Amino acid sequence: MLGFRAFRCPGSLFTITCQSRSFCKMARPVDPEKRIAILQAAKKIILRDGYGAAKIAQIAAEAGVAAGTVYLYFESKEAIADALAAEFFQRAAALTEKYVPKIVEPKGIEKYIDAVVQFAISEKPILEQIRPDPGLADDEDSRQKRCLLQEHMGRLLTALMDEGKIQKYNANVLGSLIFGIMHSIIMGAVIFEDQPLSEYKKTASDLLRKALKPD
Repeated sequence: MLGFRAFRCPGSLFTITCQSRSFCKMARPVDPEKRIAILQAAKKIILRDGYGAAKIAQIAAEAGVAAGTVYLYFESKEAIADALAAEFFQRAAALTEKYVPKIVEPKGIEKYIDAVVQFAISEKPILEQIRPDPGLADDEDSRQKRCLLQEHMGRLLTALMDEGKIQKYNANVLGSLIFGIMHSIIMGAVIFEDQPLSEYKKTASDLLRKALKPD
């Protein structure tokens, strides 16, 4: 009998749990385009009807597949929502490519935060429905993308450390913490609006500037 094991991306806050690495590989959907079509259909149905009213059968019909096919890719509607959340955070994290190398410039941290916030605002209707958590999606495609993003962020931060532009830390852990701060801003200021956005941005930028300042 196969036992469950936990795999973690290097330095990541997220743990991957499955029966084995080979099991995870065998479970990968054979048609990535079909997975994308299902997610696009789900987003459309959820925006139209709301998450609570959305049905797998409706999502399947919109995607042009049988309902059973949806379950080959996602075990439940909740898993689809988690994958949509992961997709959002992957796209938000992609902003690191443009902004993280420039965080040492004047207002560089503020520009990075502003870019993430504006992207979140543009996606607010779907985010309000699915209330995302970046670590929940457990299909292999999402797991692999999380690992790649963690590793890429780590490389960008390592380059800045090696150049003496920011304080030296474990780059992968630092990257995870920065992603966590961005997630808190998105959920607290954009989705729940529990504190003014200006306060989130000021606190986050001050915290990061002090933490990253080289000795």
